[in-house]
Amino acid sequence: MDTPKLYDQVADKIRENILNDLYPTGKLPNERDLSETFNVSRSTMKKAIDSLVEDGLLLRKARSGTFVNLLFKKNYEDYSHQKKGPIGLTKSFSDQGKEISSTILLFEVILPPEEVRKALLLTENDFTYHFKRVRYINQVAISIETDYIPIQLFPSFTKEMAKGSIYDHASKEMGTALTNSYVSIFSSPSNEEDQQELKLTPFEPVTVTEEIVFTETGIPFEYSIVRNHYEKFTYNTSIGTIKH
Repeated sequence: MDTPKLYDQVADKIRENILNDLYPTGKLPNERDLSETFNVSRSTMKKAIDSLVEDGLLLRKARSGTFVNLLFKKNYEDYSHQKKGPIGLTKSFSDQGKEISSTILLFEVILPPEEVRKALLLTENDFTYHFKRVRYINQVAISIETDYIPIQLFPSFTKEMAKGSIYDHASKEMGTALTNSYVSIFSSPSNEEDQQELKLTPFEPVTVTEEIVFTETGIPFEYSIVRNHYEKFTYNTSIGTIKH
Protein backbone atom coordinates (compact mmCIF):
# COMPACT_ATOMS: atom_id res chain seq x y z
CA MET A 1 0.00 0.00 0.00
CA ASP A 2 1.27 3.47 -0.88
CA THR A 3 2.33 5.68 2.00
CA PRO A 4 -0.07 8.65 2.33
CA LYS A 5 1.37 11.95 1.19
CA LEU A 6 2.43 14.27 3.99
CA TYR A 7 -0.28 16.84 3.20
CA ASP A 8 -2.92 14.09 3.29
CA GLN A 9 -1.69 13.07 6.75
CA VAL A 10 -1.89 16.70 7.90
CA ALA A 11 -5.38 17.06 6.39
CA ASP A 12 -6.53 13.91 8.20
CA LYS A 13 -5.27 15.31 11.51
CA ILE A 14 -7.00 18.67 10.95
CA ARG A 15 -10.21 16.81 10.06
CA GLU A 16 -9.89 14.84 13.30
CA ASN A 17 -9.32 18.06 15.24
CA ILE A 18 -12.44 19.61 13.70
CA LEU A 19 -14.63 16.62 14.54
CA ASN A 20 -13.25 16.71 18.10
CA ASP A 21 -14.16 20.43 18.45
CA LEU A 22 -10.59 21.62 18.81
CA TYR A 23 -11.44 24.81 16.89
CA PRO A 24 -14.43 25.93 19.02
CA THR A 25 -14.85 29.34 17.36
CA GLY A 26 -15.16 27.69 13.95
CA LYS A 27 -12.18 29.63 12.63
CA LEU A 28 -8.84 27.94 12.00
CA PRO A 29 -5.48 29.51 12.87
CA ASN A 30 -3.71 31.00 9.87
CA GLU A 31 -1.57 28.74 7.66
CA ARG A 32 1.68 30.03 9.15
CA ASP A 33 0.63 29.14 12.69
CA LEU A 34 -0.74 25.78 11.56
CA SER A 35 2.53 25.05 9.76
CA GLU A 36 4.43 25.65 12.99
CA THR A 37 1.98 23.56 15.01
CA PHE A 38 2.28 20.59 12.65
CA ASN A 39 5.97 21.19 11.94
CA VAL A 40 5.51 21.19 8.17
CA SER A 41 6.27 23.67 5.41
CA ARG A 42 3.81 26.37 4.36
CA SER A 43 3.37 24.69 0.97
CA THR A 44 2.45 21.38 2.63
CA MET A 45 -0.04 23.11 4.90
CA LYS A 46 -1.56 24.98 1.94
CA LYS A 47 -2.08 21.68 0.10
CA ALA A 48 -3.70 20.17 3.21
CA ILE A 49 -6.06 23.14 3.61
CA ASP A 50 -6.82 23.15 -0.13
CA SER A 51 -7.80 19.47 0.03
CA LEU A 52 -10.16 20.11 2.96
CA VAL A 53 -11.74 23.03 1.11
CA GLU A 54 -12.15 20.77 -1.92
CA ASP A 55 -13.79 18.12 0.28
CA GLY A 56 -16.20 20.70 1.67
CA LEU A 57 -15.07 20.56 5.30
CA LEU A 58 -13.51 24.05 5.26
CA LEU A 59 -14.60 27.38 3.78
CA ARG A 60 -12.38 30.30 2.83
CA LYS A 61 -13.71 33.82 3.26
CA ALA A 62 -11.74 36.60 1.59
CA ARG A 63 -9.81 38.76 4.06
CA SER A 64 -11.34 36.88 7.00
CA GLY A 65 -9.67 33.47 7.07
CA THR A 66 -10.57 29.80 6.93
CA PHE A 67 -13.66 28.44 8.68
CA VAL A 68 -15.23 25.09 9.45
CA ASN A 69 -18.25 24.31 7.29
CA LEU A 70 -20.76 23.69 10.08
CA LEU A 71 -23.26 21.99 7.78
CA PHE A 72 -20.60 19.45 6.82
CA LYS A 73 -19.66 18.89 10.44
CA LYS A 74 -23.27 18.57 11.59
CA ASN A 75 -24.05 15.84 9.07
CA TYR A 76 -20.57 14.44 8.53
CA GLU A 77 -21.53 10.84 7.75
CA ASP A 78 -24.34 11.74 5.33
CA TYR A 79 -22.75 14.75 3.68
CA SER A 80 -22.84 15.37 -0.06
CA HIS A 81 -20.78 18.02 -1.87
CA GLN A 82 -22.21 19.38 -5.07
CA LYS A 83 -19.61 21.28 -7.11
CA LYS A 84 -21.68 22.18 -10.16
CA GLY A 85 -23.92 24.74 -8.50
CA PRO A 86 -26.91 25.07 -6.19
CA ILE A 87 -30.14 23.11 -6.55
CA GLY A 88 -32.18 25.72 -8.44
CA LEU A 89 -35.74 24.49 -8.93
CA THR A 90 -36.85 27.20 -11.36
CA LYS A 91 -34.06 26.70 -13.88
CA SER A 92 -33.91 22.92 -13.45
CA PHE A 93 -37.56 22.40 -14.40
CA SER A 94 -38.43 25.45 -16.50
CA ASP A 95 -35.73 24.26 -18.90
CA GLN A 96 -37.88 21.13 -19.26
CA GLY A 97 -40.95 23.19 -20.14
CA LYS A 98 -42.60 22.78 -16.74
CA GLU A 99 -44.41 25.57 -14.88
CA ILE A 100 -42.80 26.57 -11.58
CA SER A 101 -44.72 28.63 -9.02
CA SER A 102 -44.64 29.45 -5.31
CA THR A 103 -46.90 30.41 -2.44
CA ILE A 104 -45.27 32.54 0.27
CA LEU A 105 -46.14 31.34 3.78
CA LEU A 106 -43.81 33.72 5.67
CA PHE A 107 -41.58 36.71 4.83
CA GLU A 108 -39.73 38.70 7.50
CA VAL A 109 -36.40 40.22 8.53
CA ILE A 110 -34.77 38.70 11.60
CA LEU A 111 -31.56 38.11 13.48
CA PRO A 112 -31.02 34.48 12.42
CA PRO A 113 -30.60 31.52 14.78
CA GLU A 114 -27.02 30.89 15.88
CA GLU A 115 -26.61 27.82 13.68
CA VAL A 116 -27.63 29.79 10.58
CA ARG A 117 -25.56 32.82 11.55
CA LYS A 118 -22.42 30.73 11.87
CA ALA A 119 -23.11 28.83 8.66
CA LEU A 120 -23.40 32.14 6.78
CA LEU A 121 -20.32 33.58 8.55
CA LEU A 122 -22.35 36.50 9.95
CA THR A 123 -21.87 38.57 13.09
CA GLU A 124 -24.41 38.69 15.91
CA ASN A 125 -25.71 42.01 14.54
CA ASP A 126 -26.26 40.91 10.94
CA PHE A 127 -29.88 40.57 9.84
CA THR A 128 -31.23 38.13 7.27
CA TYR A 129 -34.37 37.73 5.25
CA HIS A 130 -36.26 34.73 6.56
CA PHE A 131 -39.00 33.34 4.38
CA LYS A 132 -40.90 30.14 3.77
CA ARG A 133 -42.53 29.13 0.51
CA VAL A 134 -44.35 26.15 -0.98
CA ARG A 135 -42.96 25.22 -4.40
CA TYR A 136 -45.13 23.78 -7.17
CA ILE A 137 -44.38 22.06 -10.48
CA ASN A 138 -47.33 22.24 -12.86
CA GLN A 139 -49.48 23.27 -9.86
CA VAL A 140 -48.53 20.20 -7.81
CA ALA A 141 -46.87 20.97 -4.44
CA ILE A 142 -43.48 19.29 -4.22
CA SER A 143 -41.60 21.04 -1.39
CA ILE A 144 -41.66 23.52 1.50
CA GLU A 145 -38.57 25.72 1.47
CA THR A 146 -37.26 27.80 4.37
CA ASP A 147 -34.54 30.32 3.45
CA TYR A 148 -32.16 32.75 5.12
CA ILE A 149 -30.35 35.37 2.99
CA PRO A 150 -28.11 38.12 4.45
CA ILE A 151 -29.66 41.55 3.86
CA GLN A 152 -26.25 43.07 3.19
CA LEU A 153 -25.84 40.86 0.12
CA PHE A 154 -29.28 41.48 -1.38
CA PRO A 155 -30.73 44.74 0.04
CA SER A 156 -33.41 45.11 -2.66
CA PHE A 157 -34.88 41.63 -2.19
CA THR A 158 -38.68 41.62 -1.87
CA LYS A 159 -41.49 39.22 -1.06
CA GLU A 160 -42.56 39.36 -4.72
CA MET A 161 -39.09 38.25 -5.82
CA ALA A 162 -39.33 35.26 -3.45
CA LYS A 163 -42.15 33.89 -5.61
CA GLY A 164 -39.77 33.33 -8.52
CA SER A 165 -36.14 32.42 -9.11
CA ILE A 166 -34.08 33.90 -6.27
CA TYR A 167 -30.84 32.97 -8.04
CA ASP A 168 -31.76 34.87 -11.20
CA HIS A 169 -32.69 37.99 -9.23
CA ALA A 170 -29.56 37.71 -7.08
CA SER A 171 -27.23 37.32 -10.05
CA LYS A 172 -28.65 40.46 -11.68
CA GLU A 173 -28.57 42.43 -8.41
CA MET A 174 -25.05 41.44 -7.32
CA GLY A 175 -23.48 41.01 -10.74
CA THR A 176 -22.02 37.68 -9.70
CA ALA A 177 -23.05 34.08 -10.21
CA LEU A 178 -24.07 31.57 -7.55
CA THR A 179 -21.79 28.73 -8.53
CA ASN A 180 -21.18 26.41 -5.60
CA SER A 181 -23.14 24.76 -2.82
CA TYR A 182 -22.75 22.34 0.08
CA VAL A 183 -25.66 19.98 0.55
CA SER A 184 -26.79 17.55 3.23
CA ILE A 185 -29.64 15.17 2.32
CA PHE A 186 -31.60 12.99 4.72
CA SER A 187 -35.07 11.63 5.38
CA SER A 188 -37.42 12.74 8.15
CA PRO A 189 -40.94 11.96 9.38
CA SER A 190 -43.44 14.43 7.93
CA ASN A 191 -44.94 17.02 10.26
CA GLU A 192 -48.43 18.56 10.18
CA GLU A 193 -47.38 21.34 7.81
CA ASP A 194 -45.79 18.85 5.41
CA GLN A 195 -48.92 16.73 5.44
CA GLN A 196 -51.18 19.71 4.81
CA GLU A 197 -49.17 21.42 2.07
CA LEU A 198 -47.69 18.36 0.32
CA LYS A 199 -50.77 16.13 0.67
CA LEU A 200 -48.97 13.46 2.71
CA THR A 201 -50.38 11.02 5.22
CA PRO A 202 -48.99 10.94 8.79
CA PHE A 203 -47.11 7.76 7.85
CA GLU A 204 -45.32 9.20 4.82
CA PRO A 205 -41.86 10.83 5.16
CA VAL A 206 -40.16 13.79 3.51
CA THR A 207 -36.70 14.07 2.00
CA VAL A 208 -34.86 17.04 3.52
CA THR A 209 -32.06 19.01 1.91
CA GLU A 210 -29.99 21.49 3.91
CA GLU A 211 -27.90 23.67 1.65
CA ILE A 212 -25.44 26.56 1.84
CA VAL A 213 -25.11 28.40 -1.48
CA PHE A 214 -22.04 30.48 -2.35
CA THR A 215 -21.22 33.22 -4.82
CA GLU A 216 -18.41 32.63 -7.29
CA THR A 217 -16.16 34.64 -4.95
CA GLY A 218 -16.84 32.21 -2.08
CA ILE A 219 -19.25 34.33 -0.01
CA PRO A 220 -22.10 32.40 1.67
CA PHE A 221 -25.30 33.72 0.09
CA GLU A 222 -28.10 31.48 1.34
CA TYR A 223 -28.90 28.86 3.95
CA SER A 224 -31.94 26.79 3.03
CA ILE A 225 -33.87 23.87 4.47
CA VAL A 226 -36.18 22.19 1.96
CA ARG A 227 -38.69 19.52 2.93
CA ASN A 228 -39.48 17.59 -0.25
CA HIS A 229 -42.32 15.20 -1.06
CA TYR A 230 -40.56 11.85 -0.93
CA GLU A 231 -41.97 10.69 -4.27
CA LYS A 232 -41.01 13.88 -6.10
CA PHE A 233 -37.36 14.37 -5.19
CA THR A 234 -34.33 12.87 -6.92
CA TYR A 235 -30.77 14.15 -6.49
CA ASN A 236 -28.14 13.31 -9.06
CA THR A 237 -24.47 14.19 -8.81
CA SER A 238 -21.14 13.10 -10.24
CA ILE A 239 -17.94 12.13 -8.49
CA GLY A 240 -14.55 12.94 -9.94
CA THR A 241 -11.59 11.64 -7.97
CA ILE A 242 -12.33 9.18 -5.19
CA LYS A 243 -9.88 9.38 -2.30
CA HIS A 244 -8.97 6.17 -0.49
